[in-house]
Amino acid sequence: MGSVAVGAMVVGTSLLVVFALAMATLETQVEESLAQIEASAEPLTQFTIENANNVDGAVVSFTINNGGTGYSPGQVVVNGSTGSFLANLEISGGVVTGLDVLNYGSSYLYTPSLYFLEITGPNTGTNLNISATVGKLVYTNITNDGSNDIDTDFAWLFTDGGAPINLSQGIDGYSQNTIFPGETFELIYDVSNVTATRIAVTIDGITKASRVI
Repeated sequence: MGSVAVGAMVVGTSLLVVFALAMATLETQVEESLAQIEASAEPLTQFTIENANNVDGAVVSFTINNGGTGYSPGQVVVNGSTGSFLANLEISGGVVTGLDVLNYGSSYLYTPSLYFLEITGPNTGTNLNISATVGKLVYTNITNDGSNDIDTDFAWLFTDGGAPINLSQGIDGYSQNTIFPGETFELIYDVSNVTATRIAVTIDGITKASRVI
């Protein structure tokens, strides 16, 4: 009788262990299923390519050959031209060290092949020498239509099927940005003197295309 009771206790204990293991496995499976449901329920990234435009004869690069001396805050334009290029001087100790470009301009002729920039308005500095090269740019605006933030480091743009560029890499160099819901992000980039016809933008596995005009 005693051995029967012991056997029953062993069987009962074994069943409890099996039941506990089964419950733990079931709980794990339920948690994984809920996580998959939550992940699939996350809103998809939504965006619109508002426009894509070729700009010919824009200033695509500049070189500070001589930063001069004694300069105060001011602006530069293309020498002897009525074009729309405009940039603020970046100055350190009276020496021009860089430019903050406000407008890259357009329709500058390719002859001469090299332009020079000049101060607009009075300034106390002397000997500034900045050369500039013209070429082709593409301007595009992308709007975040969804509820997720878009990190430009993880967004890519293709021009006419060529190698992609990161949306953080524009004409001004690398600059990581977050496009918040409802915001429109402008990207300006150099197309190496080629007229673009079509662009495609890929964000979070979603790709949209637009004609470049």
